[in-house]
Amino acid sequence: MANPPASIALSSLGHLKPESLNRAIITLALPAVLENLLVSAVFVADSFLIGHLNDAAALAAVGISGSYLFIANGLFMALSIGAMALVARAYGEGNAAQAKRIGGQSISLSVALAGVCMAALFPLAEPFLALLIADAEVIRQGTLYIHIILSTSLLAFPLQVMTGIMRAAGDTRTPMYITLFMNVLNIALAAGLIFGVGPISGLGIAGAGWGAAIARAAGGLAGVWVLAKGLSRLRITLREMAVWDWRDVTRLWRIALPSIIDSAIQRVGFLTFTGIVASLGTVVVAANQIANTIESLSFLPGWGFSIATGAIVGQALGARNVAIAELATRRSMILSVSAMSLAGVGFVLFGGEIARAFGATGDVLAQATLAIQLAALEQPFIALQMIYGGALRGAGDTRSPMIVSLIGVIFFRITAVYVLAVQLGLGIAGVWIGTAIDWAGRSAVMYLLYRRGKWKALEI
Repeated sequence: MANPPASIALSSLGHLKPESLNRAIITLALPAVLENLLVSAVFVADSFLIGHLNDAAALAAVGISGSYLFIANGLFMALSIGAMALVARAYGEGNAAQAKRIGGQSISLSVALAGVCMAALFPLAEPFLALLIADAEVIRQGTLYIHIILSTSLLAFPLQVMTGIMRAAGDTRTPMYITLFMNVLNIALAAGLIFGVGPISGLGIAGAGWGAAIARAAGGLAGVWVLAKGLSRLRITLREMAVWDWRDVTRLWRIALPSIIDSAIQRVGFLTFTGIVASLGTVVVAANQIANTIESLSFLPGWGFSIATGAIVGQALGARNVAIAELATRRSMILSVSAMSLAGVGFVLFGGEIARAFGATGDVLAQATLAIQLAALEQPFIALQMIYGGALRGAGDTRSPMIVSLIGVIFFRITAVYVLAVQLGLGIAGVWIGTAIDWAGRSAVMYLLYRRGKWKALEI
């Protein structure tokens, strides 16, 4: 498909009419929701296949290795946010040349950072795992799995940036198709390599690693091919992907750095929160894990609408159409709050049945049911935080979400959960009431920063 001219994209996002805005938001959000669902399916599929090896060490190794790889993913997600903000702004201005230049620079920077990450993460894999677990076999298998996954990172990590560029131009379908392609390839390869096919002997956890590594590399190549051939809304040639301009690097880094800090704050907060939950006993930990897994599905619509909001806000500001940026945020907020509140109603009515479907029984079932029902309290606040955060990031304001994360982790999440769950002895009820307080506080602060309006005139 030929590369559509900038005017098509502008008529779709930057110069949207109010009467067509809801449709545009849903059209952008739905593929993003499906893409995130597919990403989650990769981890479920790998765990399912490895589980059939009846090797507890292999299953634990895959799970614990994910936390290590997640560290690097935060860096490229931050770079993707910066690229998305800059490309969307240029695209909305009708400056296709600048959008392509920024996009190409973002890709070349992501490849350079991928090389640095590979060099740093390879030797640190085993020591990191040793800090988390004492089982030598889990450490051995986890290190092997991480090394295999990292072997194709020069292509895999930059894919996040490439899909961010596509979304910035208003294309959320192509990233979904690439993720679907990666899923199918990963499952097919992993199933064959883990258990063996014909004369090929099964490789166990190494087979899972190679299936994921090859699929990730293929996804990276697909992203390069889509952009180089102009199969998305923005065509970036291989030559443009190889450019290096320190001015563009500085602009990208200025926007990405607060997101990197934001990611670090979130991870430190999560580890502290996990420690508090762990202090409440094994039953609470098991129930909390089931509730978290179930609640994560309710995040999908909020995440999708957040992506749509960021793309529209970025292009609308580039087109000097602040009214559409504000209206898109308001409409997305209504749609997201409605969808996630509906999920909350489902949690209240069917929490026990859902927990039982995940294998919960006895005390774990009772506590997981309570946690899921209490999760309904936080659904509208999570939606608000996601949408206003998406609008600010789309405008290029990554500092405000960083501030919200810092305030949330220190003053809301850790403090509220510790006081309610530990000091007042409310157990898992205190954990989930505390997280509801956290989301309510974060959404209020995020809204105040959004209402302040500095994002409307932000130069990036």
